[in-house]
Amino acid sequence: MDLRFGSIADQLGPSLCRKLCSIGWTVSQIAVVRNDVDSVAEEVERRKSENDMVFIYGGVGPLHSDVTVAGVAKAFGVRVAPDEEFEEYLRHLISDKCTGDRNEMAQLPEGITELLHHEKLPVPLIKCQNVIILSATNIIELDREWDCLIELTRSSGFLALVGAFVSKHLRTTLSDVETAQPLSKLGLDFPDLSIGCYRESRYGSLVISFRGKDEARVEAAAEALRKKFHPGAFNEIN
Repeated sequence: MDLRFGSIADQLGPSLCRKLCSIGWTVSQIAVVRNDVDSVAEEVERRKSENDMVFIYGGVGPLHSDVTVAGVAKAFGVRVAPDEEFEEYLRHLISDKCTGDRNEMAQLPEGITELLHHEKLPVPLIKCQNVIILSATNIIELDREWDCLIELTRSSGFLALVGAFVSKHLRTTLSDVETAQPLSKLGLDFPDLSIGCYRESRYGSLVISFRGKDEARVEAAAEALRKKFHPGAFNEIN
């Protein structure tokens, strides 16, 4: 809710995107949804069929006010049911505040939930087929959960660790109008690359970015752009 109202900035989303890119994954979309079961269910149902993996973050963890788990269950068409193993973790975590069999916080999607254990995590991560629920509420927690996830991946292989992206950035004082057509042509000539541009400020230099898995292709695209303009039109940004 705080994200939707603009009261806090989303720091986890950009950080998670960088982490996914570091293992060679492409992020297709980031969505912000209301904290109600139907909103979560609709978004998860849509994304789980269109993507290899869906990561959910921004919930408050195993608390009564967090509807993430219920939303995921509805997206898969299953009910939530008490999970004895997860309940035991919660009992150790919150001690006498845990109410045993009546502990609604220990209810997970029935029949599709896999708990991802790691000694550095106070409670396991929750994986429901191709949906992973992250309980991190800040960058430090996200870093820890991600490191644990990568370690678990190396042993179990549920995430594909593919080649990292290679990128190159060129800075120029050319206008958007001058570069628009050459960049459109480059996009056709190098369909395997992501080619984009942005300005750091309204009157600042134009930065053109090239990103892909093949370093030679990235270099070739950058060189092709340089050849379309006078020498010295572009400076590489390290």
